[in-house]
Amino acid sequence: MSTATHNPLTRVVKRILDVFRILAFAGLILWPLSVVAMSIGHYSGSETWGVDIGVFSRFIIDLSAFTSGVTESVGVRDPIISGKAVLNIDTSSLNALYLFTAITEVGGIVGLYVLVQLRALFGSLVGGMSFTPDNAVRIRKIGFVVVAWTLINPLLQYLGGRAILMEYSLNVPGIQLSPAFELSGMGILIGLAMIVLSGILSEAAGMHEVQQLTI
Repeated sequence: MSTATHNPLTRVVKRILDVFRILAFAGLILWPLSVVAMSIGHYSGSETWGVDIGVFSRFIIDLSAFTSGVTESVGVRDPIISGKAVLNIDTSSLNALYLFTAITEVGGIVGLYVLVQLRALFGSLVGGMSFTPDNAVRIRKIGFVVVAWTLINPLLQYLGGRAILMEYSLNVPGIQLSPAFELSGMGILIGLAMIVLSGILSEAAGMHEVQQLTI
């Protein structure tokens, strides 16, 4: 029997994954229901209806476009300030809300799939089955999902941000907002490392089976 069976931390992680899996599943169901409720509030004609949507955006602020009292800042050599950040935009556009919900749901489904695979992996460890082909397959699946999502998520963020910002009119001189695209090399590296690790674990599982047959 594997030492992972007697490791209290393995059991704790398994229970934590159980809780996260339930919360993720509940979130996938409750979030669309809340969007429906917000849509009803919109069609009810409420003048104060609005929702904050996080948009990964590139911003450019030209300080020279503001009043002299604002631009007279100490230590500022260039009046142009730029960067990338998630901006919470309060909008009353239903199209923006629906698009944001769709992207969030896709991400939630991907996260839930990873949680299910991790839960099965730690369930196997708690059961004393460490070096098994099934565990190698689970780690490989997680690795592929991490790589795929790292590549797809920035594209979804860019296209979603572009569509949402088109629904949002910002007529302020000196401030420019545009959708941002940023690829995480670390996410790709982690995914590839998990795929390589799964291959090593698969070979170890084969050697373990040979040893069991020899004994």
